[in-house]
Amino acid sequence: MIIVSDRIGNVTRTRYEQLVAEARDLINQMTKAQFALGDKALEIEPMRPVGGSMPNGTDDLFTVEESLTMFADDIGVARSTVEAWRWTFSRWPAAKRKDGVSFTVHKVLASIQDEGERWAAIEDAPFNSRSGKRQWTPDTAKRLVGQRVDRPVTVEEKVRAVTDLTRDEEVASRVTVDLLSRPAAAAQITPADRVRVVRELTRDDEVAKEVTTDLLKTSRRREGDDAGRHRPLPGQPGPVRQLRAGPRDDP
Repeated sequence: MIIVSDRIGNVTRTRYEQLVAEARDLINQMTKAQFALGDKALEIEPMRPVGGSMPNGTDDLFTVEESLTMFADDIGVARSTVEAWRWTFSRWPAAKRKDGVSFTVHKVLASIQDEGERWAAIEDAPFNSRSGKRQWTPDTAKRLVGQRVDRPVTVEEKVRAVTDLTRDEEVASRVTVDLLSRPAAAAQITPADRVRVVRELTRDDEVAKEVTTDLLKTSRRREGDDAGRHRPLPGQPGPVRQLRAGPRDDP
């Protein structure tokens, strides 16, 4: 049974729905504004093929980067933002944009190379089990095009997120050690993978020496524990030694 709360955050559910409706109107306005800004950026610097030359051969023309940087500075935003507006606008003609879908989703789906697939994709919004509606979110768009999502759900998405976060070798080593120290996590790692991890972590001679010393100490403690378990308690007979049968010496 699903329990529906009467409050979301600090507001009632009714007020929340009102705020969502107002926010959607604002998002639609923002989307239109971002496309309009992309149009202006594209007018300043039309899209060109990679390595394409400038439209005329004069030497006093700005490069694409310089022009977009100047435009970004003059309107008070980052050049990367202007580049995103420009590129997204170039991928979505006005007739193919979807009302009610954010500029962010348009930008993600813009990476679909085939135009026909791109136009069809935005019309086929996935089902949102939480809202019970078919609607786009940035993460559902990213799943469609194979980008890393902001909120990973599946095991594969979580593994990808961890992989991206541990590209730094030092961070990866510390995370690996931490995971191996968790019994539940370590139990799911095959012996072969454990050996491979240890080899990677002990490439440094000093680390390898310290690990080896620690392993030897652990091995000796275990041997001592085993010997203690087999040692007879006071008053108990020791282990019976089985003698090999041989000729008896008669007195």
